[in-house]
Amino acid sequence: MDKNDIQASIKKKLRRKTSLLTDEEVDFVTGMMLEVFDDSFGENPFITAESIEKTVRWSPLRVRCEREREKSGLSLKDAAKQLKIPQYRLKAIENGELRSFDPEMARKYFRFLGIERWVARWRKANRELAERAGF
Repeated sequence: MDKNDIQASIKKKLRRKTSLLTDEEVDFVTGMMLEVFDDSFGENPFITAESIEKTVRWSPLRVRCEREREKSGLSLKDAAKQLKIPQYRLKAIENGELRSFDPEMARKYFRFLGIERWVARWRKANRELAERAGF
């Protein structure tokens, strides 16, 4: 794919917010964001290709969790209470905070939301990040 094809594909997918990007599309978005950040902020040790890529890859999962939870009329606090999972753990799942991420609680949350099949697709598209998260 050339640059214009990649951009068109990304634009179409990003409108849905839960679409999964290909590795090529993730690399393209990561590169573009790095250029913007470098131009705007100069070198910043907190803005790395790895951190941007993780955000780009995790974003559809976060949005899907939020949408399904909110569709059920639940706040994060309500869901945590029903699942008997600390709220900070659900927040870590939705935000991709791997230091506080618990894979078993994530599986329970995904089941609760009814998105296990979608998460399986996400895992397949984001194997390395899913492995780092432990699921």
